[in-house]
Amino acid sequence: MRIFLVAVSALVATVALGPRAHAQATEPAALEEIVVTSQRVEENLQRAALPVSALSGEAVSQAGATHVQDLTAVVPSLQVAAAAGPYPLLYLRGVGNFNGNALSDAAIAVNLDGVALARPSGVGGHFYDLERVEVLKGPQGTLYGRNATGGALNLITRKPARDFEGDAGLDVGNEGLVKFEGAINVPLGDTVAARVAAQIVDHDGYFSDDTDDEKSQAGRLLLNFTPSDAVSLLVSGDYYHMGGKGVGATILDPAGGFTAAGARAGATSDPINAIYSQTLIFTAGDFYGPLLEKALFVPTPVRLTQDNTYWGASATLDWHTNAGTLTVIPAYRHADIDYTSVAPSFLIDQKETDKQTSLEMRFASSTDRTVSYLLGAYYLDEDIESTPTYDQQYNASAQDYNPTTKSYAGFGRLGFKLSDAFRLTAGLRYTHDDKDIKGTLNAAQVLCPGVFIPPPAGPQFCFGGVGQVTIPSAPIVLDTSKTWSETTWRAGAEWDVAPQSLLYASVETGFKAGGFFFSHDDPTYDPEKITAYTLGSKNRFLDERLQLNAEAFYWKYHDQQISHLGRDSTGTVIFPTENVGKATMKGVELELQFLATANTLLAADVQYLDAEYDEFVYNLPNFGPPPGTSCPFTGAAPPTPFVVDCSGKTPPQSPEWTVNLGIQQKLPLGNGGRFVFDVHTHYQSDTLTGLEFLDLEVQDAYWMSGATIAYEAPSHWTLSGYIENIEDEDVMQSTFPNPLAGATLTAATLRPPRTYGIRFGVNF
Repeated sequence: MRIFLVAVSALVATVALGPRAHAQATEPAALEEIVVTSQRVEENLQRAALPVSALSGEAVSQAGATHVQDLTAVVPSLQVAAAAGPYPLLYLRGVGNFNGNALSDAAIAVNLDGVALARPSGVGGHFYDLERVEVLKGPQGTLYGRNATGGALNLITRKPARDFEGDAGLDVGNEGLVKFEGAINVPLGDTVAARVAAQIVDHDGYFSDDTDDEKSQAGRLLLNFTPSDAVSLLVSGDYYHMGGKGVGATILDPAGGFTAAGARAGATSDPINAIYSQTLIFTAGDFYGPLLEKALFVPTPVRLTQDNTYWGASATLDWHTNAGTLTVIPAYRHADIDYTSVAPSFLIDQKETDKQTSLEMRFASSTDRTVSYLLGAYYLDEDIESTPTYDQQYNASAQDYNPTTKSYAGFGRLGFKLSDAFRLTAGLRYTHDDKDIKGTLNAAQVLCPGVFIPPPAGPQFCFGGVGQVTIPSAPIVLDTSKTWSETTWRAGAEWDVAPQSLLYASVETGFKAGGFFFSHDDPTYDPEKITAYTLGSKNRFLDERLQLNAEAFYWKYHDQQISHLGRDSTGTVIFPTENVGKATMKGVELELQFLATANTLLAADVQYLDAEYDEFVYNLPNFGPPPGTSCPFTGAAPPTPFVVDCSGKTPPQSPEWTVNLGIQQKLPLGNGGRFVFDVHTHYQSDTLTGLEFLDLEVQDAYWMSGATIAYEAPSHWTLSGYIENIEDEDVMQSTFPNPLAGATLTAATLRPPRTYGIRFGVNF
């Protein structure tokens, strides 16, 4: 199929190079210029001396991206997977974390128009009316409010302009897809402009139990006040609602592949609920105490649903002076999360409210100075109330916790222009995090005679069987606080080797604070740290028609925070976060764009990643059967925990090779319109999708391709047809073994199947 697509594209290019097309563009145009603000100043992407990828809003829209997971196919260094409920798992070059609850911070920071989102669960509601998306690779801190160890994802929305204009688009596709996007820009006088944007997405579930659906509505309002050339004020508010059933999953066959029921809709039985509807559910009652609102282990049907609402407001004040620009960004964000899911191989029912208040202030000079500077301060106040309940067949818990965070930071950067061609930079950041938590965990375990055999091959874990014993555990009560402080830094050099060639090098450190988990023992974990070395080159040749960028990186990761199932000294099953040792991530990334003619664009982006856990030792609870892991382990009889050693293993979400290839061909027409043909494909080598290092958790190497053909009329409307995942590959993005059954009951979430449709758009 890929060879066929490339051949078709080559044929299209040959046609486009015929006499008429050549006559309309005898002088090939230059490659697109993308302006980024990755270093808090506007600059050409090719002049930004740091590892960053950027996509224009048009490119995001053409890719049909409505979720952050969709970026995996277009940014080789980024791996994003869906987990239970609204939580995406973000990894950059092997650095990331399972951020599926409010007890840990994200390793990849997500920023919306300069506002750091402390909880990235609602990030999918912002993929519309974007100016661009920036992916910064490596630790952040000397330029941004919230520090991060792995990198940052910057979403920059389109801002109000002084002209009346607008656009709208409607997608209709398979799986019942109907998607609407629209925006309108309205000037309200000489100094005020407003922009309103909205998105509605509705499609059926990709699984036969109707999960993996989408029912979402989002809206955004921005007001821009410019009373003078020196002062501007941008005020914005946004809303996002996520409904439907949510993320789905399928059961894996321990022998390899998916179960006989199949992975996708149309199978003879529901791939996930055929099992869970027989075994797991909560019913009314408070048998295990006042916090455990629902009793456990009753074989009745499961109702999967999500009702998550996010909204936020922020303002950005810019005051330009001769000494520099003062920027002040106050913001507030609010989330109400309510979902029930079985995606991680057990049942989760969670309700949560997140409140976030932040303030960032920066004063930055022009970068044209011999000595340029940026000084900043940041404050975050986060308050969370969460009541998750978990049913894992042999174990269940009901939690009620209220973690709060107050984070203070000061940061700055100096730039030294030693000559017109050579510059040095130095940055420093001090972070102080105050965290506390109050909460209670009530848990219970079920003991059964005999050996557990997962359904449908065996009994449903002795439900109603003779000898079943339910043992409540002693409640865990947390009321503790702790502070963490760290100084991180950055040093860099950049050299204009030629007018269109930049060579840069940097070393930067990153820090992510520690936190808490439920345990009768010490309930805290320590910060994680990273040191990243980068050597890069950005070049354009042939009158800016050929772009060749290269980057080599070497990252040393210390005390990585890993969350997993565990057991404390009392025997209570817990979900601790531990600092597990060291890791090394190193590799190279090459990016090529070639504008062969004014109408023919070839693109390639290739990353080689060599990631390894140098030290990775942790504990697992001992229930009798061996733990579900391929790592060496030691352990005696229960309840002595197993000690698992995964040192030398490749981390999850770290494919050795990732390749993106694309061809875009424009075919001008005599009426002033044109056809645009786009073919693209994504390849990645074997990828571990879970932390147990099991063979069945490895997604084999795969190609995933897409194509678009569009007619752009001279009268400002466009009609296009598109197809994604042409191969219709079932690609695992994350796997979750049941804590007791291990490899015999493992669930996997999947990337979307083949999708296709028609898109109509209009600009006015």
